[in-house]
Amino acid sequence: MTSRSTNLLVRNLGCKVNLSDTASIVNQLPTNKCNLVDSLDQADVVLINTCTVTHKADRDVRKIVRSILRAHPKSKVVLTGCGVMNRELDFSSFANVHAIVPPGNPDKVAQAILMIGSACQNRNEPSNPKQSPFCRLGRQRAFIKVQDGCNHKCSYCIVPMTRGHERSLSLSEVLEQVRGLTALGHREIVLTGIHLGKYGAGVQPACTLVDLLQHLQPVFERLGSDFRLRMSSIEPNEWTDELMERIAACTYICRHFHVPLQSADDGVLEKMNRPYRSNHFVEIIERLHARFPQASLGTDILVGFPGETEAAFYNTYQVMGSLPISYMHVFTYSARPGTSAYRMHPKVNPKEIRNRASKMRKLDQNTYLPEQFGQNVVF
Repeated sequence: MTSRSTNLLVRNLGCKVNLSDTASIVNQLPTNKCNLVDSLDQADVVLINTCTVTHKADRDVRKIVRSILRAHPKSKVVLTGCGVMNRELDFSSFANVHAIVPPGNPDKVAQAILMIGSACQNRNEPSNPKQSPFCRLGRQRAFIKVQDGCNHKCSYCIVPMTRGHERSLSLSEVLEQVRGLTALGHREIVLTGIHLGKYGAGVQPACTLVDLLQHLQPVFERLGSDFRLRMSSIEPNEWTDELMERIAACTYICRHFHVPLQSADDGVLEKMNRPYRSNHFVEIIERLHARFPQASLGTDILVGFPGETEAAFYNTYQVMGSLPISYMHVFTYSARPGTSAYRMHPKVNPKEIRNRASKMRKLDQNTYLPEQFGQNVVF
């Protein structure tokens, strides 16, 4: 018996870790059973890998599910990702949601897709198991989630509750995935994780990110100069002299470093329960710029945290205007039930939060320059 394969539309929301998880799901779907499409008109099943880092992320999921229900009521939705850990009851009320699978279960998500799509094996068509899941997703870069989870509880962050404790892929698994993905045609590999700088948790024998880069060096040297490695975010307190030296010795590593800050006001950082202070972030950025002067340096800024005064915001604004930062990802604070910041006061007026975010984004676009403002500036 034969039948056409299930047409699957994939919507990936959130971070690079989510994208890696989505690829793991797609990797479980044989090409003779599941065909990836880029149009809702063609889709039998829609996979949404959700994010829950902000209220907007939850709202986006509901908005997407509603729009699918209106436009194509017969399309069946499968949900996974961090959002289903936090809002499963909200999402299960939609008539077109046929399965909700917690993150970290790519095989179960794939089974749900195939079962809901009623796909039967077509024995006349080869499954092509050597096709990269990232190519199927239309991606040239391949992502490897070498680390997941977080043991540190920042007061605003829901991630430890949705991603669990810190854990890492073994060195042999990482090397195997790099070799496999480059053999499938990917010339750029991105190492990603919730805390990439803490790679090695639970790995035996003991291994750090520095060790991993050292073991990857001969692999990339054999591949040649057309292949490169990129790293996702590394926290300020996870940068070491040894790590910078290892990167400097590896010409295959992209000179692009993302160092999340959130706030340059020490009072706000303390309330956020961030494990560093602004002077340490400044030192890391200056050292990276001195060591890699052509590097792209990026950061994350979170505005409107409870208790963030005008002066505290201006501290962040001044620091950002004084550093060789290439770009900023600016976020507005979103109160997440279950976090300690959810109960913190005073709350910043939502209009003021939007105003501060707008100013920071304009600074990112070089519309505002720090020297335009005097000490008595009012924001």
